[in-house]
Amino acid sequence: MGEQKTLGAKINVTVTIKISWLLFDIMNETFLRGRTIQDKENHKEVASMFASEDEENSEKILRSIKKGFAEVKIELSDYLNEDGTMTDNSHYDGSTDLTLSLTMPSNFNKAATTGVGEAIHDYLKNSAIAEWYMVTNKSDAEQYVALSQKSLVSIQQAVSKRSRPQRPNDSTSDSTSDSTTGGTTGSN
Repeated sequence: MGEQKTLGAKINVTVTIKISWLLFDIMNETFLRGRTIQDKENHKEVASMFASEDEENSEKILRSIKKGFAEVKIELSDYLNEDGTMTDNSHYDGSTDLTLSLTMPSNFNKAATTGVGEAIHDYLKNSAIAEWYMVTNKSDAEQYVALSQKSLVSIQQAVSKRSRPQRPNDSTSDSTSDSTTGGTTGSN
């Protein structure tokens, strides 16, 4: 018979951002960017651009990630499946991955699920780098602000994807006969 859909059934989507990969991408991006602009005179400035796991660096980056994650939650609040009403400004130590439980409409296009996760990862990366560069490399900070805004649009687009309705597939044994049996079809 096929899969029966319950009318109005929501789709649960869980997005997990692996913090280790997010931190790697931030550090790698700042390393690659610094390496491309390094010359004989700016080695000290370029060295300060590199995000690292040193305590003073990681505290700033983790605070930026926490802020970015809160911004993502605001953006996805229509779909967010959370019931908490308390928050604090405590330090996020990066020991746990970031997880979002979304409740999407029944016609959410499941093919967009990966796009949602990738766009969130990109937003967190770009917004953290933008904040890092506001301190270490102001000339590139605006570029990463623009990239983070582009990622935010990608998040909005991904969660807005909907599937086309599927035509019912009536089986021949379930169908009733037409009241015009015996007649011909067409025009005279």
